[in-house]
Amino acid sequence: MTELLHAWALAPAAIGTCCLAADRRRVRAPELAASVLMLVAMLDAWSTRLVPAVAWAALLVAGAIVLAMVRSPRRGRRAVDSNTVAMAVHANVGMIAMAALQLGMGVGHTSPGAHQHGVGAQALTALLILGAVVYAVFSAVVAARAHRPLDRVQTVAMAVAVGLMAVAAAI
Repeated sequence: MTELLHAWALAPAAIGTCCLAADRRRVRAPELAASVLMLVAMLDAWSTRLVPAVAWAALLVAGAIVLAMVRSPRRGRRAVDSNTVAMAVHANVGMIAMAALQLGMGVGHTSPGAHQHGVGAQALTALLILGAVVYAVFSAVVAARAHRPLDRVQTVAMAVAVGLMAVAAAI
């Protein structure tokens, strides 16, 4: 069941990536690169696990830091609208959420038939679920305030992908 949920999480992540790629109104190469990184990390975690979860988590956190540096409103002197800032924050928080989920799904799932046991694993799972719920609420607010349909779809798709991965981590 975990593998099925993880596979289902790939679909909204791919849809979100396609929405970013289809947005021709503004250059969003950093966000597209971040989205592709998340998608590749999810795909590897679902299928081959060629790269350890810790390495993916480190890459995702590094990607979030780079994206924050590139999209910082202080970086340029031009005025930045609140929608652009919200979308940048959403992408950064999404990368951190995916990094946490990569680590959380790696715990106890390193070998076939392994299961999570103990208070530590239960606390981690509860934290992942809580984080996914908070991210979903944040995503709903960002989507409601977004000006363009592609932004709304991308935001909701990322929230659904995080939610499905959190449920998969809980199982």
